[in-house]
Amino acid sequence: QAVEGMYHNLNTLQSRSGNQLPFTSINYGTCTLPEGRMVIKALLEGSIKGVGKLHKTAIFPCGIFQCMKDVNRKPGDPNYDLFQLALRSTAQRLYPNYVNVDWSVNAGYDKNDPRTYVSTMGCRTYNGLDINAEPGTNPQLKDGRGNLAPVTIIMPTLAMIAKENVSKKIGKNQIWNEGDLINNFMALLDQKIYEARDMLVERFEWMCKQNPESAKFMYENGLMLGYKPEEGIRSALKHGTLVIGQIGLAETLQILIGTDHTTNEGMELAKRIEQLFKDRCAEFKKELKLNFGVYYTPAENMCYTTMKKFKKQYGVLPNISDRDFFTNSMHVPVWKEVNPFEKIDIESQLTGYSSGGCITYVELDGGVKNNLQALEQIVNYAMDKDIPYFAINVPCDTCLECGYTDEFNDECPECHSDHIQQLRRVTGYLTGNYTTAFNKGKQQEVQMRFKHSKKLDDWVE
Repeated sequence: QAVEGMYHNLNTLQSRSGNQLPFTSINYGTCTLPEGRMVIKALLEGSIKGVGKLHKTAIFPCGIFQCMKDVNRKPGDPNYDLFQLALRSTAQRLYPNYVNVDWSVNAGYDKNDPRTYVSTMGCRTYNGLDINAEPGTNPQLKDGRGNLAPVTIIMPTLAMIAKENVSKKIGKNQIWNEGDLINNFMALLDQKIYEARDMLVERFEWMCKQNPESAKFMYENGLMLGYKPEEGIRSALKHGTLVIGQIGLAETLQILIGTDHTTNEGMELAKRIEQLFKDRCAEFKKELKLNFGVYYTPAENMCYTTMKKFKKQYGVLPNISDRDFFTNSMHVPVWKEVNPFEKIDIESQLTGYSSGGCITYVELDGGVKNNLQALEQIVNYAMDKDIPYFAINVPCDTCLECGYTDEFNDECPECHSDHIQQLRRVTGYLTGNYTTAFNKGKQQEVQMRFKHSKKLDDWVE
């Protein structure tokens, strides 16, 4: 009953900005105590049951199952049965997502302290090592910390500026050296990363000047790590993260070398780009004693707004701006026809560069409800490939007249109503109806997503 009440409240109380459901996430799956197992089971069963008389899929909270070796991943593990229940919930309700407690970037966590386990905000935000950890505390501590501010770099525009720079230098009728183009782009990117640093520091300083009364509930209830009234809110905010994000890696590579990171050549350059982000954030963190990190931006609206500006300036370019959106961060372009394992193989080569948050998705069809064994294999493959945060996208349509739930899009096969909720995961969180909640760029991106399950027959284990 407690779980049912929580699901009901979080899906009906519009308390965020006065007109929006509060964005909430719960990380669970590792507690092996009888009481903890009972709570985890109730959360998953509540997810499967759905909300209200129509048993609608809950938009919030975002359930995040923490996969952990020797705890829940294999038969014989104490919480393996809960992992099976989580897979059933994912196949039917899209939640939970899966976070990798054994992610290599979080090495050094304390197995006896769940507060140091990998956990994430549902969209993707992650807290890395705390450079300002109190003496005697584990820098991997996650509780009481959060992401303070992101700044995102629009990389395809920088690639076009680099192209213009090189053209001016050698003349329009000559063919430039690819190395010169790449070097010019890397110099521009480096400059923008430094500018992003300055913007984040300015934001941080502005936040530190705020009165604690502006978030009275937070400090009165001790929800922010390290808060000392005599030192002001800087004492708490210094434990948070400042992240430098990015958009459009695939299009950037197309501009620079004519291929994306699904090829070896593209991946080589992608790693060089991501290494620059990682190195600079590490330098800023050490120099300024603030938790800078690399962030793979969700770009929910930005994917469209930045593309509109790009098209206005550069026109429609094949494989670059011939769509209404830029590819989200470093993801494999959504239209690429790869199977789930291939997509994981590609993106897993880049996720380790991010300490501020990233996510990997695969798109499956509704048939996964009848093949949980395949779903388990995919999730475990992602964990073994060192993917930190993983989500499965399956169609979830609900008839708002009779409550029938499955993949049917426009008309209910039971009562033939067209009053349908077309639930899709557009970013990390679910959205009530993506055709009205997002701009046309993001809508087109969702519609163009290749179902990776179509290529499963090509996979030989």
